[in-house]
Amino acid sequence: MKKRRFNFSGIAALIISLLVLVAIVPINIIANYYDKNFDMTPSNMYTLSSTTKTLLSDTKDKEIEIYFLWDLNELRDLPEYLPLYHNLTELDSYDNIKVIDFKADEDPELAESLSSNGNLNVSDADIIVKCGDTIKRISSQKIFPYDSDGISTYAGEELMAGAIKIVTAGNLPNIYFLTGHGEKTIDDSYSTFSGILKSDNYAATELDLDKVDAVPDDAAILFIAAPQEDISDNDKEKILSYAQTGGSLAFFLPPNDADFRYTNIEEILAEYDLGMDYNIVKETSNDRIMNNNLSESDPYTFNVVYTEATDDFTEDLTSEINTLVEAGTIGGISNTRSLYQISNGINTQYLEKSSIVKNSPDDTTALFTTISEPCGGDDETAKAAETLSNCELELGFYSYNKQTGSKLIVLGTDSIMDQDVVSASVSLSQQLVLNTVTWLYNSDIDMEIGNKGASYDYMSFDSAESATSTLKIFTIVPIFIAVIGLLVWLKRRHS
Repeated sequence: MKKRRFNFSGIAALIISLLVLVAIVPINIIANYYDKNFDMTPSNMYTLSSTTKTLLSDTKDKEIEIYFLWDLNELRDLPEYLPLYHNLTELDSYDNIKVIDFKADEDPELAESLSSNGNLNVSDADIIVKCGDTIKRISSQKIFPYDSDGISTYAGEELMAGAIKIVTAGNLPNIYFLTGHGEKTIDDSYSTFSGILKSDNYAATELDLDKVDAVPDDAAILFIAAPQEDISDNDKEKILSYAQTGGSLAFFLPPNDADFRYTNIEEILAEYDLGMDYNIVKETSNDRIMNNNLSESDPYTFNVVYTEATDDFTEDLTSEINTLVEAGTIGGISNTRSLYQISNGINTQYLEKSSIVKNSPDDTTALFTTISEPCGGDDETAKAAETLSNCELELGFYSYNKQTGSKLIVLGTDSIMDQDVVSASVSLSQQLVLNTVTWLYNSDIDMEIGNKGASYDYMSFDSAESATSTLKIFTIVPIFIAVIGLLVWLKRRHS
């Protein structure tokens, strides 16, 4: 009798298949029961990195609470959100970390308790990291950003690790409000706005430069808001020194009828190729006049437009605001002076600068109906102010020095912060300021973990014909190999 060769056809293949099923099925059942997963992604999307684990080891003596404003279990059935689900559950496994999931509309008291001032401004799927009295909020919009190819990536671990580092350190980035020149105080006029800043992960503190040698090293942004007097020469030098080392400045300069010029403030603005007019802008068209905080028509509260971002600039501070405008929200401003750009200034070659808010023309005639009334300054500034009626006026700018890294925003008003003046009519401009604050100082610590994403292999073709030919090769060759294999198997099956 001929000696038969062993092959995997027939009964042998069936037996082996059954044995594989008998082995694999129980393993999957056990793994599912214990919620055991194996991260096979190149970027380890579903597991915490060594950087995060080291941070957690260094902060194991801190009691950390992580609030997820949604039902965590709902993420398990959404493949695109599984990285966040696995990261949160892994964090929850640490003894000193407690992950709490809830929906803000179902438990508003818990949401409000997370903020001492009630201005949490949370939305669905936000994450709030808390240690002691320090809170860091992570917007859900930042967790799954899109890359340059329009592919969704995962930034949750980077953001949560940075938030843990911030809250365990026990302090938030400081926004200093300059005092000593007749400015309004945080406790009175700006208390509501400073509360909003706190809910957005900043600390608001007043600063008198006469009492310190320099702007503090922990200054995230220096606010100069509604000074009634010009700053001193010493203050100017301290502010310029802070700016030259990459500091961020925010000027809010409402009209002031005092008969003097803000010479030192003008010098600081000139470092960014910007200047201020000594006027107050008034709207003459009833169609463009808005209501003030007393719900009365006020010619000094009027419609504005937010400058469209273009490819000529690297910064985009207005697209989000203009999306709201397109949806029907009307933007306004109140009690403002106008501003202007300086051509061929001190640092022009290093600066990127752009308007961010302007007066609005009439919808039908496209003509400007605002007038410029002289306000403060001297005879020279009064003559200049009189020439600015019925034309386009700049009411706010940003400027970025690419050599030093210093950033600046300037608006001709502080009404967007002053709770005695602010109204619904200027709420959109207030949101613009909050956006610029985020630009002036990014409070998210770079943990060097980076965004994680799935790996995608792709091929580029010079033409459709080349792509078609390649597809044919990848289709025909496997079929040809399969046919040959089938013929060989048929020939040898009874050998």
